[in-house]
Amino acid sequence: MSKNRLKKPDGELNPNLHRLHLIKIANRNLLRNKLRTLLTVLAIFVGSFTLILTHGLGDGMRHYVENQVKNLEGSGVVFVRKKFENENKDEKPQAFSEYKETSQDEAGNLIDPNSLTLTPAQMQAVLKDFADVKSVTPRYPIEGQYVTLEGAKKYQLNLGMLSEGVTQKTEAGKTIDGAGQIMLPVGLARLFSENIESLIGKTATIGYKDGGAMKTLSLEIVGVATKGFMANFNCFVDAETARRIYEDQQRSLPSFNQFGSYTVKLNAASDARIEEIKRKLDAKGFLGETFADGKKRTYDAIGIMTIGLNLFAFIALLAASFGIINTLVIAVMERTKEIGLWKALGMGRGKVFLLFSLESVLIGLWGAMLGVIVGIIVGFIANTYLAAAYAGSFE
Repeated sequence: MSKNRLKKPDGELNPNLHRLHLIKIANRNLLRNKLRTLLTVLAIFVGSFTLILTHGLGDGMRHYVENQVKNLEGSGVVFVRKKFENENKDEKPQAFSEYKETSQDEAGNLIDPNSLTLTPAQMQAVLKDFADVKSVTPRYPIEGQYVTLEGAKKYQLNLGMLSEGVTQKTEAGKTIDGAGQIMLPVGLARLFSENIESLIGKTATIGYKDGGAMKTLSLEIVGVATKGFMANFNCFVDAETARRIYEDQQRSLPSFNQFGSYTVKLNAASDARIEEIKRKLDAKGFLGETFADGKKRTYDAIGIMTIGLNLFAFIALLAASFGIINTLVIAVMERTKEIGLWKALGMGRGKVFLLFSLESVLIGLWGAMLGVIVGIIVGFIANTYLAAAYAGSFE
């Protein structure tokens, strides 16, 4: 460094070098030993590159899952079932549970404490003290055989039901809001017509087995559902239609009118009220869950995975930080004469420390910038390639 660069215009020594000039000097000092600087920068690059990819992966998974699980929604809807033995407890599950005698409720209904199923009357009795309950719908297990439209081909049918309060996102039309209605998944709808809007209002015929005989049912197409975890292949019908099919299919079975899960629609209950209802259900031996609970479990799982991946990135960055320290310690030891010359020319200890600090900051800056840029480029390329080659079934 020349003495002139350290002087003011009047020729006196200038102890306050311009920060930009210090940055230029720090960069030049780093370029003296290109190989050592490059290796240290690459160590930071690996950590930041890994961090960018893990964050991108975690955010991408969360965004994808959020879009998929939001396909079905419902405000003020609670899914209720009996709790399993030792559920949500710290005790180790027992291989054999004690048998309990069947008793009666206040309405005279037989209650089997060893079974996880209840009749609608028993479920109503459980919820009789809940003032916010608007309706209680069993989750009817139903099976379909085929669906067709105006003499078109018959396609295999997977049936599901939408309870009151549960809505479904649509590509065309609307969600179910009455009896005798059906929603088609978008993939199936396009087999009937590329113009899916034209299907709204038409009549679809579904076939299902009643014992050994095939029965048919005509339903109005009210909507075409977007893709989702449950809606990729299922045709959804209203609860009244589901009940009719269920009765035809299972009225002769011993388990008829026994259900393991119920959908409870509340009268515009707030989040605080829903939590209170869930606590009351828990005290009665029942588990109440909302759509938000299911999403939270999914997001928590993704969050734990992202934290684990980020931990490896932080370890890489920590190791790289020691590399920066090592590089600067060696640089100080190699440049003791130069430091002495700086001081002789009027540079204080603070400026010397600042200069070496700037060198460490610049190493981290270049490594981080390189990691971010390369991470974004690699992520974009990988996303495009994987989506085309391996994720054709994904939305």
